Amino acid sequence: MKKKRKLVQSGIALITTFLFLCRMVSVAQTGNIITGSVKSKADSSRLQSITVYLKGHSTVVTLTDSLGNFKLKVPVNNGTLVFSGVGMENVEQSFTANSVLKVWLKPTLDVLNEVVVIGYGTQKRSVVSGAITSISTKDLENTSLMRADEALQGRAAGVTVMMNSGQPGTSPNIRIRGAGTFNNTDPTYVVDGFIVPSLESVNPRDIESMQVLKDAASAAIYGAAGANGVIIITTKKGKAGKMRILYDYYYGAQNLRRKLPVLNAQQYARIQNEAFFNSNQNLPFSEEDIAKMGTGTDWQREISYINAPIQQHQISLSGGSDNVTFNSSFSYFNQDGIVAKGKSNFQRYTARVNSDQKFLDGTLLMGQTINVTQVYRSSISTNSGTAGPLMSAINMDPVTPVMNDDGTFAISRYVNQEVVNPVARIYYTQGGSSYTRANGIVYGELKFLKGFALRSTIGYTINYDEANGYTPLYYLNATNYTVNTGTSKSFAVTNTLNFDNIISYTKKIKEHNFTVLAGTSSMSIKLTNVSASKSGLIYDDPNFAYLDLAKTPNSAGANGGAGHEGLLSYFGRITYDFASKYLLTGAFRVDGSDRFGPANKFGYFPSISVGWNMHKEHFMRNINWVNSLKLRASWGVNGNYKIPQYGFVSTVGFANNNYYWGNDVQQVGAVPTAISNPNVKWESTEQTNIGADAILFKDFSVTLDIYRKKTYDLLMPSLPIPLLVGNNSSPANAGTVINKGIELALGYHKIFGKLYLEMNVNGAYNQNNVIEVGGANGFVLGPDANNQMKNVTRMVVGQPLGYFCLYQMDGIFQTQAEINNYRSKSGDLLQPNAVPGDVKFRDVNGDGKIDDNDRINAGSPHPAFNYGINFSAKYKGFDFNIFFSGLAGNKIFNILHRWDLPTANNTTDILNRWHGEGTSNSRPRVATGDLNGNYTKPSSMFLEDGSYLRLKNISLGYTFNNLLKYKIQSLRLYVSGTNLFVLTKYSGFDPEVAGSALGLGIDRGVYPQPSVLTGGISVTF
Repeated sequence: MKKKRKLVQSGIALITTFLFLCRMVSVAQTGNIITGSVKSKADSSRLQSITVYLKGHSTVVTLTDSLGNFKLKVPVNNGTLVFSGVGMENVEQSFTANSVLKVWLKPTLDVLNEVVVIGYGTQKRSVVSGAITSISTKDLENTSLMRADEALQGRAAGVTVMMNSGQPGTSPNIRIRGAGTFNNTDPTYVVDGFIVPSLESVNPRDIESMQVLKDAASAAIYGAAGANGVIIITTKKGKAGKMRILYDYYYGAQNLRRKLPVLNAQQYARIQNEAFFNSNQNLPFSEEDIAKMGTGTDWQREISYINAPIQQHQISLSGGSDNVTFNSSFSYFNQDGIVAKGKSNFQRYTARVNSDQKFLDGTLLMGQTINVTQVYRSSISTNSGTAGPLMSAINMDPVTPVMNDDGTFAISRYVNQEVVNPVARIYYTQGGSSYTRANGIVYGELKFLKGFALRSTIGYTINYDEANGYTPLYYLNATNYTVNTGTSKSFAVTNTLNFDNIISYTKKIKEHNFTVLAGTSSMSIKLTNVSASKSGLIYDDPNFAYLDLAKTPNSAGANGGAGHEGLLSYFGRITYDFASKYLLTGAFRVDGSDRFGPANKFGYFPSISVGWNMHKEHFMRNINWVNSLKLRASWGVNGNYKIPQYGFVSTVGFANNNYYWGNDVQQVGAVPTAISNPNVKWESTEQTNIGADAILFKDFSVTLDIYRKKTYDLLMPSLPIPLLVGNNSSPANAGTVINKGIELALGYHKIFGKLYLEMNVNGAYNQNNVIEVGGANGFVLGPDANNQMKNVTRMVVGQPLGYFCLYQMDGIFQTQAEINNYRSKSGDLLQPNAVPGDVKFRDVNGDGKIDDNDRINAGSPHPAFNYGINFSAKYKGFDFNIFFSGLAGNKIFNILHRWDLPTANNTTDILNRWHGEGTSNSRPRVATGDLNGNYTKPSSMFLEDGSYLRLKNISLGYTFNNLLKYKIQSLRLYVSGTNLFVLTKYSGFDPEVAGSALGLGIDRGVYPQPSVLTGGISVTF
């Protein structure tokens, strides 16, 4: 019996041992499955793409999915998992067999592991040695941006963003570290690796990251395209996991932020009576007429679109597996203008698909990007100085009604020329334009040997532009009318082919890390265009504005042409670091363009930058309040090739040169239009930068940069030459401009229980100075303010580029005695045509006369300072953000009033005019004539301070994160306000008055930016 019992016990022990071994084998073979979720401690949101790995086993790793969930198979029964993500503090969490973990990560300012796109590659921010600013994607997602480039305003130190116009679809004027060229000062935009002309076709919601390369060393890899800085945009890619569907929608109402305080009908009539009296003319209005007038017509209100709508819909889908991922989106954007309802509009449709594939265990990578954009726009004339609804609304007399009793548009009896009934002007404004742009990018990357990678990318873009014009029959006044209808049509097709090939080698030898990159890039652009026009339409109706329906004999006109441009580049770069402590990057690029002659076809652009992560040194280890400290220095040269094609050769023109010869037969005529300049060469920008980045007390960040940017061999489209040459000049190198300044960015973030606070402040100072000017005159004249005020800006050595060159106003003559005593050294009257109440102009050079030689530097249109302040807070599901931006130190030349038309209306500032001794020393008398040049001489009287502080955006939202039972990952509702108020001394519509390099800051009636209130919803399934 005992033997049997022992036998049974032995059998049970054997079976138990066998089962235990099987269990051990099973564990060894299958491992434990650890699952869980990861959320943000700041706002309880689910965190995607957080790295989860087994401590001590870095190859046992996974990522959280779009819901913040993870599943990881581990080969042990217990241990520790490490959770890490960009912008988050690392967390270690212990586990036992089959644990289900809930992990909370805390945001941190330690972004040293953040990956930064640097052009043809990426780097960790900790080893970046150039001046690069990153724009947070939340700045693009949490506000209702109309354009992606608007996100730069106030958010990047040293980047000045000024809106060219508030008209829908208008691009902003962007300057990185000041203006240094006559040509377009906008930076180069690189989207998914290829240069694009603008960001208009990019939906802000599609952007994954945005980097601003500010110094020459960072931008040198783009060579000829980097002189004005580079903005690199990467669109969103797919991520492995369940398919994610995002729907985003917002709707807003836009309004004119402020109306200019113009004279009402009674005030207008009395000012006109005074002007006529001062000019010894009969008064146009009797007191009886004035008493009956009331306030009259509010023309600004009549042309305004109250609560003009703005809206956007977007739906995107993303997901994939470990080997195939995709991200696609479709969006619709529609914005009506706050002026001219139905005639100022912008619509954009975008469709985008990104996909990536891995083959051969990641050895071969392939990807495709397809973008299609369709844009429709209609617009009105603005900032013209003469015509346009805005200028007419300001200058049209309030006595005239909108409509006559018979239903026709009223015509003013007092104001003429281009100032017409603005409502009628809008009604008769017809036409619009559109374009369709399709872009495809295909890349393949092969990893071979050890550390080598070969990547080829082909991009093709076709752009189809169309414009339609229609001229109806109208009569606005004696100088603005048509006697025949007409129509026009134009088409342009642009084909762009890009081809990049890059080989790279990455190697790590102990603590030495380096990457060598070499490549070629080519771009070919082909353009064809055709246009036609004809008059005498059978029907005066825009729906029948076809060329075939225009029947006036001999009215048809047509033209067309073609063009080709090529750019070939070779480049290389080496990046090196020792233990992520000592950093070195060197780059060299050679660009060749067919815009230059054989002698200077190629430009050469080198750069070098170094860095030192000082906090990694032994002597810094006991300084606990310094979490990271990096010093940087860089030098480099970039180029600019933006001159007209074939500008280096002598050209011949045919336009308007036909002549008659025998029997009145018209012959084709041609004349030389420009002399050749085979020596024209690349414009170059040399820049030196010294900077520092630090994180202090864990929660404070500091970035400081000091730079000097020298642009030389400026490419001028046409150089002033002596008239005896008998021809125009071709493009030439003529000038040098220096910008130097300092940039500072400060950041702070902190979690107080369930409250998360973040604040970022940045500011920059820039000084612009011309040190060389070419040409026969020694200066370059800027544009006119209007027909009377010529060349209000100039380029002269020792002054800012495009400074305001004006007569100096020294007050108002109060008495005839003052006029009589204002004499030259020889005893002659300096202003013999002046009477009491006229402007006193300073004889600056003391030559006894007031002329062009007395103009002075009255101020600069370039802001000395630009800054931004951004504050955000999160509490549970609530989020709040308020953002301010501003400029300081710039001047604006205000020419909104038509001073050449004495009967035009005026702002209420004219009530402060001189109308007797001692009444005013800043605003001259009113009159119908201007022998003294009060309003025709461009003087400092028209110059105003353009500084401002703008509430750019304020938003409040709430996010629901616990709706998974409804298949909803997150749901955010929000309201926001844009451009709600502006603190400024400027008296015009808007202090943001952009312009060309020599035309910056001249306000001839800029379309004001709207004030916008929006509400939106963003839901993720």
